[in-house]
Amino acid sequence: MKKLKTAILLPLTVLLGASLIFGGCSAAKKPATPAPGAPTTPRATTPATDAAGQVADRVTAEAKKVKDVRGATAVVSGKNIYLGLNLQSNIEREKRADVEKTVLDRVKNIEPNYTVSISSDADTVTRIKKVAEGIAQGKPISSFDRELKEIGNRIQPKTK
Repeated sequence: MKKLKTAILLPLTVLLGASLIFGGCSAAKKPATPAPGAPTTPRATTPATDAAGQVADRVTAEAKKVKDVRGATAVVSGKNIYLGLNLQSNIEREKRADVEKTVLDRVKNIEPNYTVSISSDADTVTRIKKVAEGIAQGKPISSFDRELKEIGNRIQPKTK
């Protein structure tokens, strides 16, 4: 009887031990990193993000057509457009207001369903650029709600 127990328990013990050794501990499988120069999969975007990006592109292109505008950055959030203008450095204060008004009128002609806020103030333009860069890096626009609200409050008198 003792030999029968040993004959049954010994193979079962060996089988259990082998299954624990070979199946219990395996290395974690990590996704392979793409080789340099290999095509990468573009990040997923929603139609709303794509549409907002297209509106921002149209608005900045239109703003750059105005004389004395060296560059423009736009962020679209809902039905609001925040537009920062980089103007020629030798423009007087009164002329800056005229350029902003001209850009505002042109943007409203191509995007009439949006509320447009424009500024050529260096600090405000920098803030708009930082938000635009964050969005380009894939961060959600909702993460910039507080910043956009503050930008809107700073340039509220120049909206249409």
